[in-house]
Amino acid sequence: MQNVSGLLGAAEHYRRDKPERHAVILDLSGLLHKDDPVFRRTLRRWLVGDDKQAADGANVILFDMGKDKLVLSIPDSLLTERRQALGRVEEALASHHRGELRTTWFDLSRDADGFGDAVRNLVEQMGSEQYPDAPPAADALDKFMEMERTLHAVDLSSLLREQIIFRLDDEKGLVPVMVERTVSIEALDRLFATHMRREPWLFDQATALLDRRMLYDLLRDDAVHTLPIAVKLHAATVAGEEFREMTARFPARLHGKLVVEMPFLEWVADRELYRKALSQAQADEVAVAVDHIPALAPSDTELPVVDWYRIPWLGDDGAPVDLSGGIAWLGPVARTRCVLTRCRDDQALEDARTLGLRYVEGAAATRAYHDGLRVGDDQRRERMAPGNDPTDKASVEPADELAKPTSWWSRLFGG
Repeated sequence: MQNVSGLLGAAEHYRRDKPERHAVILDLSGLLHKDDPVFRRTLRRWLVGDDKQAADGANVILFDMGKDKLVLSIPDSLLTERRQALGRVEEALASHHRGELRTTWFDLSRDADGFGDAVRNLVEQMGSEQYPDAPPAADALDKFMEMERTLHAVDLSSLLREQIIFRLDDEKGLVPVMVERTVSIEALDRLFATHMRREPWLFDQATALLDRRMLYDLLRDDAVHTLPIAVKLHAATVAGEEFREMTARFPARLHGKLVVEMPFLEWVADRELYRKALSQAQADEVAVAVDHIPALAPSDTELPVVDWYRIPWLGDDGAPVDLSGGIAWLGPVARTRCVLTRCRDDQALEDARTLGLRYVEGAAATRAYHDGLRVGDDQRRERMAPGNDPTDKASVEPADELAKPTSWWSRLFGG
């Protein structure tokens, strides 16, 4: 199952190749219970059929646009079977008074351009509904499809940035515990001459595409990582079937090495999806961090139980955040595994110590770590190198049962 970015990419591919396939856009808006997750899963299974491939190796591809639209791409070798199945679904819905399923068919070998235009209109409509104040303009769609084509071919390493997350240790100073790997939005803007943070639709679609590229890049990375790797992903990516398929392909060198950072705002926006992502990560034995938690308590102070909580020291306005009063809402459990991020100035490290936070990330932490290496002797330098500190892999048990991490991966970090 794929989403909007996958559909736009497929439509562009079909325009070029004119494959022996048919596509159908399914409009669920006339159905009762279309938002019920069990009904929707059952409907998808009926429409797509078994996972078996056709004799020519092709299969049915489902694009779930959310809300009330599904798109199927069907190889011609399975077309008769799928048309009959779709007819049975329509009859069943009608006979049980569940509403009308509306369909629009395209022969991609003859009318791939018509399908591409319909997809474009569909995405524009969805963007207008999702972002009523800033729907995707035509040039944003063009820019995204350019990104989709280019990012499949470009070496992602040119866009990657890494920084280390450290544990504050009274005796040893700063101890590396994790490497955060991100795609530089600034580098992406330069590459495509965009300002994605000003275009919410383009930003969401591009970062969803980059989620998958980041995971594929990890699969192809032959480096032996001594520290766990943290990557920023959308909750929808972690909850999706593709994530499960990719984690199942992880080689031994990546087992116990992955931490996914999902935005706090997505927890606020869709608790059900976020909890599904958490369940999927737990099933795949992947650690989870909630990213960009506000310092001041929101109206709903419920937090998901995860391995890490990331709170920025530097606000979006470029000024330090006053953490002294608001951080208390996190509670003692979250604070023991809280990472203070965006530590630009040395004051951030002092604030972390004052507040009892044990983990830091940012330019000030990196500078302090390297300064510590320069003043130490060779033995201390060797001991503090990433992965060489025996306590990096030791289990530091929390004080009570409630404080235990949700997965044993976080014990790798002495958390």
